Amino acid sequence: MKTFSVVSMVFITFLGGCNSSPINLYSDTTMKKNEYNGIKAYRKGQFEAAFNYLKEPAGLGYKSAQYTLAFMFLKGQYLEQSTKLGMGWLGVAKEARVENWSTQYDVFYSAATMQQKQQIDETVALYITQFGVKAQNMTCRRSTSPRRTFGEVKIDCTKHEGSVTEHDIQIIE
Repeated sequence: MKTFSVVSMVFITFLGGCNSSPINLYSDTTMKKNEYNGIKAYRKGQFEAAFNYLKEPAGLGYKSAQYTLAFMFLKGQYLEQSTKLGMGWLGVAKEARVENWSTQYDVFYSAATMQQKQQIDETVALYITQFGVKAQNMTCRRSTSPRRTFGEVKIDCTKHEGSVTEHDIQIIE
């Protein structure tokens, strides 16, 4: 786990010179582009490329990246198949309040055993504390644009200034 603070970055910048500006560690535009490219690669069946594009935005709270990553785990696409990790990502993606995503989660959850449900509940709770909108200082909303990403709901997430916490993404149970 790494924690970066805007205040720390400003202090470091001042040490380097008075005319310097703070370093933006995570560009919202870059993360949105990575999310888009990851979904595009996923749709093409390029799962390794999709994972490489999606892991950072998913870890920083971008909901469409989290949703896509969920299915990569659930289906075992490039990643080892894991119901627990897939449902963890789908559970945190549900924060976007997309009805279809919640319905999918509920269907999968109802098919799980009691032991799986306990593991899923623990994983979702952990992921919300690490990758959720509050934890990552995000605001997410449905896009008002008539253009939809790949015929699905487009969720537009924006990261606010402040502390950024980066957690490692578990890829094996």
